[in-house]
Amino acid sequence: MRQSITRRALAAAGASVLAGSMLVLGGASAGAAPVSATVTTPGSTVESKFAITRTVSDASPTHGDTVTVTTRVERTTGAYLLYEVRDFTPECMELVPGSATASKGGDIAVDGQRVRWTFGLGRIADPFVLTAKYTVTCGAGVINTGGAVIKRAPAGSDTLGNDSMGPSVTVLRKGTSVFLNQPTNPQLGQTVPLNAVTTNVPDGAQLEFTVDGQPVGSGQVSGGQATLQWTPTSIGTRTVRATFVQTPTRGGSVSVDRTVVVSQANVGSSVTVSAGTAPKVGQLARLTASVSPAAAGGEVVFEENGARIGSAPVGADGQAAIDWIPAVAGLRTIDVHFSGRSGVDPSSGAAPYTVAAADPQVVATTTTLDPVASASAQTPIALKATVSTGIAGGTVTFHDGQTVIGTAPVGAGGVATLVWTPSAAGERTVRAVFSGEGVYTASQATTQAVITPRVVDPLPDDPGTGGLGSLGSVTGSLGG
Repeated sequence: MRQSITRRALAAAGASVLAGSMLVLGGASAGAAPVSATVTTPGSTVESKFAITRTVSDASPTHGDTVTVTTRVERTTGAYLLYEVRDFTPECMELVPGSATASKGGDIAVDGQRVRWTFGLGRIADPFVLTAKYTVTCGAGVINTGGAVIKRAPAGSDTLGNDSMGPSVTVLRKGTSVFLNQPTNPQLGQTVPLNAVTTNVPDGAQLEFTVDGQPVGSGQVSGGQATLQWTPTSIGTRTVRATFVQTPTRGGSVSVDRTVVVSQANVGSSVTVSAGTAPKVGQLARLTASVSPAAAGGEVVFEENGARIGSAPVGADGQAAIDWIPAVAGLRTIDVHFSGRSGVDPSSGAAPYTVAAADPQVVATTTTLDPVASASAQTPIALKATVSTGIAGGTVTFHDGQTVIGTAPVGAGGVATLVWTPSAAGERTVRAVFSGEGVYTASQATTQAVITPRVVDPLPDDPGTGGLGSLGSVTGSLGG
């Protein structure tokens, strides 16, 4: 019965103070300054008086902090001994297991929110100190931390003191933060996740998401993260925000605004592939992919039985083409993968082809392409390809990516050369394709070329500078 009366008294004391106070927002206290309260028991020169001082290590703890409560009992008159000390705290101050200690020998027991020290023979309080640690789980505001009572005679009163003497502390809300990841720019009607990462927001709490200031839903926090699936209903630029609303124990927080652009939904696409002529081992075939809807943009990757052949850009007619020289006879599958373009989704297609075996008398060839030295744009470059035939016959077509540079005849020693003048800078893929000749099969080779920007000549010398050029002009102007 005594315990329940004490808890109601503490709750009433806290509520009376809190009712007229402004709740403290999330944040840390300026410093862990202790706070104390003291009461003196009734007594005389014969019946000893005892001073009871309770000290809490932090007058302004933040929700979740650990504080130390020290109860100091000191006899000020007479010769009575100390037989019992009971220290009370509210339910929202949770005792740290094993943290209760006493400065003098005796028994320590924990009963609910009470720490009780006893010693049957009594101890001299000169002084006596009882210490315990508590985790503060109270809501924000002014909280009475409880009190202490003592017993000074074996058969005497055990309620000397005040079980709600305090001191009071001001509990602060725990600070929080919300970080909203940059959402993917969505399409109209397309569902995209809004993902937020939180700090000090408890599991089960809700984050509120808004778009242009209007609520669009909430996401439950789990493991410091919350997600909401959002489906935009109109196109245009939108501002997205995530908010954690203040609670009795946590401060509110708002993410930075994120800007997303909602665009019209993409249209679907399809892609097909054709080989033109019946493919045959060692013979050049032209693979053509057709994308619908047809327009320039994106690229198509070509694969033979899952192995990459190459890629080509999609032209204005919706087509992309690449050379293919089959090396294996039998049923082969050509896969094509369209990358998509602005407003158009990616797609894939496939077609089976039976590759005919090479004629028995056919001789396989290889083509090698000499490395291309780095050069600047608009500078002539000599390209050289060598075919393993070792003799004249057939042609080699040189390509810059999918653009034909030109075709040259294969001369003595199987060599074909061509002068290429690249028009623009960049890393280029140069390809040489041997056409095949007689019993010799087609073959191809590639190499990379780095084309640097064209060097622009400096301005001509100013007249009358004595040949010093721009430097002479500068010095002349500085000379007054």
